[in-house]
Order: sequence, then structure tokens, then C-alpha cells
Amino acid sequence: MILSRKATSTIPEYIVKRLKNLQMDIITSIVTQSEISTQLSPISTATNFSKNLQEMAKYYFDQGGKLFRPTITLLMSDACSQITKPHYIGDDLIDLNQYRIAMVSEMIHTASLVHDDVIDESGTRRGAPTVNARWGNRQAVLVGDFILARATKVLCSIGEPPVISTMAEIVEDLVQGELMQLTVPPELEPVQRFQHYMAKTFYKTASLFANSCKSVAMLAGCDEKLQKDAFEYGRHLGLAFQLVDDMLDYVATSEILGKPAAADLKLGLATCPVLYAAHDYPELNQLINRRFKKDGDVEKALKIVIGSRGLEQTKELAKEHCYAAASLAEKLPSKDSSRDCLIDYALSQLSRDR
Repeated sequence: MILSRKATSTIPEYIVKRLKNLQMDIITSIVTQSEISTQLSPISTATNFSKNLQEMAKYYFDQGGKLFRPTITLLMSDACSQITKPHYIGDDLIDLNQYRIAMVSEMIHTASLVHDDVIDESGTRRGAPTVNARWGNRQAVLVGDFILARATKVLCSIGEPPVISTMAEIVEDLVQGELMQLTVPPELEPVQRFQHYMAKTFYKTASLFANSCKSVAMLAGCDEKLQKDAFEYGRHLGLAFQLVDDMLDYVATSEILGKPAAADLKLGLATCPVLYAAHDYPELNQLINRRFKKDGDVEKALKIVIGSRGLEQTKELAKEHCYAAASLAEKLPSKDSSRDCLIDYALSQLSRDR
């Protein structure tokens, strides 16, 4: 039973090896000169600018990361490929195009971090200066665009229009989600505001998981039902991931998070714990509508949320999505630990502390 399951699965060694190579392969795709650049003189200002841009673009990749999104993508690739390749004997079934999807998922995610740091005026990430803190906002916007451009080149090399279209949906959704986060209509009723928040969360976070999982299922040759199940797994996992993130913003220390505690409130964002708390403490609605701009708003909202059922209710909602994702993964008729890892990654969101 999923509810009583203990996380005992191990990521297949061939996926571990893929993940070790992925960061360097991304950096290689970023620093590789374009054909036009190689034709320019070594002293060309355009060439020098390109090199500077590449150096900035690989800044976050050089720092390393959890690689959570490509890990999920490769596990789903393996699980789906086992279904469509009946002569499976325990070898690495992940093909080059599925690996490219994993690369693209991390590149899109990192580009979004660069852009988010500009929008949020963040000075640090993971304990280090942000791109915008080191090189300025204008440069950072271009860096994010450059990473997306290189991700597009990797994506186009797949040569499968339906898959390319599915992955392109992620970028469109990211923009939509960011706009929804920045512009919450103040006239929304509490129920509508919560629906707005959940839609924003899908677009800004869960879409990347969902469409990456669907894309590798498509490349594996899975039927439409399995493609939909892969999408839904990613959707539920992504929603759970963000709900836990929103909860940690209130309960984890800034040292653990790698960003200031209560950062969302300071940015004027009403996330799930606040919205739930507002059901029991309607005085929060006024603070939400003015985006916690007045002196003392952040402190007042933080105190109310901590003393409310908001965090508990957020965890319960995250649990629903974790179990939904795990149930979908459990249905996959795979033959090794990749399926079990997908289940464990879904359930482990509830015990995450960063």
C-alpha cells in the first residue's frame, strides 16, 4: 500500500551516470560557439561579447544543483521505455532524445530562476550572489534569454514536432504563471483567489514537470493513456513540490532554504498558507489585497499564519497531490526500480526540509 510504503528504492546506476554527465553536457551546449561566431575574428567585439554571455549563462550551472527535474524526467523515461520495449534485460533504455528532454527541463528551469531573481530583486541564491547582483538586471535578462535560446537548439535537435510543441508549452506557461503572480485582481472572492493561486502554481511550477514527463512518454512510443498518466504524474508532483515550498517559507530557517524566511510575504505574495489562514482570519484579506505593503503587514500576516490552521491545511493539500502522483506511478507496468523511485520521490515531498 502506498500510504504505508517506506522509501527503499535506489536510482538505477545508469541513470546516476546520466545525471553526472548532464550538468557538463548543458555547460557544453552553452559555451559551444555558434557557426557565425566561429567565422568572426578572435578580436571581434561580437565574439568577446558572446564569450562573456556564455560565462554568465553557465554561472548557476557551475554551482551545481539538486537536478530534481531531470532526475524525474530520466526516471519517467526509463519507466516508459520498459513498457514499450518488451525485450528489456536491465540495460539503459533511455535514448538520446529523452536525455535531451532532461537537459532542456533543467535549462528552462535555470533560465526561469535568472529571470525570477530579476523580477524579485534577489541578491543571493543558494548562498551565492545572483546573476543580477553580479552583472546587473539588464545583463541578467539577456542571460536568461540566452539559456532559453540554447535550450531551444537542444530541443530542435530532437526533430519531433509534437514533442517540441509539448516542451514549448512550458515556456508559455512560465510567462503566464509569472503574470498571474504579479497581477492578482483585488476584486477576487476568496474561492476565486485560491483558484487563481492553484492555476498560477500549475503554470509556473507544475507545467515543467508535467510536460517533460509527457514528452519522454511520447518519445518512448507510449499510447495516449500512458502519455496522459505521465503528464498527470508530473502535474501532481509539481503542485505538491510548490505547496511544500510555500509551507517551508514559514517554517524553515533562511540558512536551510538558501533564501530569507517569509520571503514570499516580503515580495507581496499570498501563497497557500496565507489563503487558508484568511478563511479563519478575514482581516488578512485587507493585507493580501495591498500585498503586505504597509509597515507591520508582513509581521502581522506571519504571526496570523503561524497561529492558524493554514500550514496544516497546506500540508494536507500537498499530501493529496503526493498520493495522487504516487498512485499514477504505481500503475506503470515497469520492471525495475525506476517506477519505485517515482513513487518515492512523490511521497518524499512531505518530509522535505529545503
